Amino acid sequence: MIHLLRQGCNALREAHAAGLIHRDIKPANIFAAHRGGLVDVTKLLDFGLVKPASESPSAGLSQEGSITGSPLYMSPEQATGSQVPDGRSDIYSLGAVAYYLLTAHPPFEGGSAIGVMIAHARDAVVPPSQRGAVAPDDLERVVLRCLAKDPGDRYPDAESLERALAACQGAGAWTQERAVQWWKTRNDAPRPAAPKPLQETTEHLV
Repeated sequence: MIHLLRQGCNALREAHAAGLIHRDIKPANIFAAHRGGLVDVTKLLDFGLVKPASESPSAGLSQEGSITGSPLYMSPEQATGSQVPDGRSDIYSLGAVAYYLLTAHPPFEGGSAIGVMIAHARDAVVPPSQRGAVAPDDLERVVLRCLAKDPGDRYPDAESLERALAACQGAGAWTQERAVQWWKTRNDAPRPAAPKPLQETTEHLV
């Protein structure tokens, strides 16, 4: 999991350096691909909701007043429109993906999109360890910091998050050699034409 998330941080760093905010990071938009002879290469997809960081319209709404983004992984400021999302909004969403990978649940669930969005803005996140996740304490702290309500309490940028993930226990345990062997034993080596969604392929990395 850490292996893929760190690569996701690098993809965000490149997008943010270009002044672009993704705004729709979720498991279905992160693929573990086979590229250039390497396996488990993270690809961040679907920049359909991307916005330049300099734009100032309402963070959570389009010009037509419809919600943009995925409520299950949406940052509080994106959900409420309280401020224009910046790179830290994507940090929150990537943290929500990490939470899902640890627990098999997004941080908040509910009967309606609005209820979930309100929870992102108002409710405390239940730590993954309290939902049965088996993860080092340092990784849990990283994920919870990503999910801070106040953008100022999160990692300031994708590079800082990548460094925090790199310092976690077991961060370097997943190597290309282990990845290749895992795919061989599953008799399901990934092919370039068919990358697999993150949520379908990461049980071997958690």
